[in-house]
Amino acid sequence: MKVNTYTTIASTFSAKLVIKKSTFLSFAIPVDKEQDVEVLLRDFKKKYYDARHICYAYILSPDASVSKSSDNGEPSGTAGRPIMGVLLSNQLTNILIVVIRYFGGIKLGTSGLIAAYKGAAEEVLAISERKTVTVEHHYTFQFGFQDLNQVMKLLKTHAVKVLSNQVDTVCQISISLPVEKEDLLLPQLHKVSSLKFLDA
Repeated sequence: MKVNTYTTIASTFSAKLVIKKSTFLSFAIPVDKEQDVEVLLRDFKKKYYDARHICYAYILSPDASVSKSSDNGEPSGTAGRPIMGVLLSNQLTNILIVVIRYFGGIKLGTSGLIAAYKGAAEEVLAISERKTVTVEHHYTFQFGFQDLNQVMKLLKTHAVKVLSNQVDTVCQISISLPVEKEDLLLPQLHKVSSLKFLDA
């Protein structure tokens, strides 16, 4: 399924919740790939080394096809899953929520933990600024100088963002193309006699 746009958050946000003397620090962070998540989690573990639990959930890719959550020592299903549930109900992707728990000496029980982690995730999302992102793919192609006017006219007609443009006997252009315009523009570019697409 083609996804033209997706919703994420504009920047990093944080919140704090205290429940029965346990302190829950929650962070919502925009991320693009799993390597980013790994680096961030390492940083959290170093910075909050004295915390009892560092639990998280994330969803990645425009179609939200990549996801993972962790209870990090809390009873199974009481931390990562509630955080994930909040992300899913808000229909967000390319986002990581981390909830750090400092134990206050009073056990919360299974239902109490679920409510606490869900509440911490909701708390940070409530103050997070959302943004809608247009999904774009990058294309690079070459063509003969004789077809320059035809190519530039097509790009201008479709209001395409040109990333780089080398004009010579053989011209080379890189563009960022919104997914919603691909079915219109790509067939027209393929009709340009000297044009060939280069592998990304």
